[in-house]
Amino acid sequence: MIALARARLAVMAVVAVVALAATAACVQAESGAPPITASVLVEPSAGDARWFRDVKVPKGTDGYELLDAATGGEIDAEWFPEFRSHFVTGVLGVAPEGAQFWSVFVWNEANGGWEPLPVGADLFSVKDGHVMGWALVEYDPDTPQLPIATP
Repeated sequence: MIALARARLAVMAVVAVVALAATAACVQAESGAPPITASVLVEPSAGDARWFRDVKVPKGTDGYELLDAATGGEIDAEWFPEFRSHFVTGVLGVAPEGAQFWSVFVWNEANGGWEPLPVGADLFSVKDGHVMGWALVEYDPDTPQLPIATP
């Protein structure tokens, strides 16, 4: 009985070591991976399109982190842990007025148009070549607003 318990412990120890080694290898491969490149549009108004093209970020970067990297940290946001997301309240010194809010979009190359991000920016995994847009919009379910500038 004791021998069986020791054998099980030995097997569990080997499994744990293999799992840790595999995890370390993945982390090392991820950190040694070349950066990805993505672009960001910040559009506070119809006539004001600010492009941040070819922003280099590590693989695994989310949409909020891309905005942060592109703007050099010039964003204001409130973190909501229950949603695991930030609510952006200012970009490049521009804050919403009245019923406006910062909304995030992704460029759909196949359709040639902007689409609202289907999840919060913190939950969106940026891929190489993605183009994201942040625009000040007002909630209007009958006429959804999209960024005007195109890549």
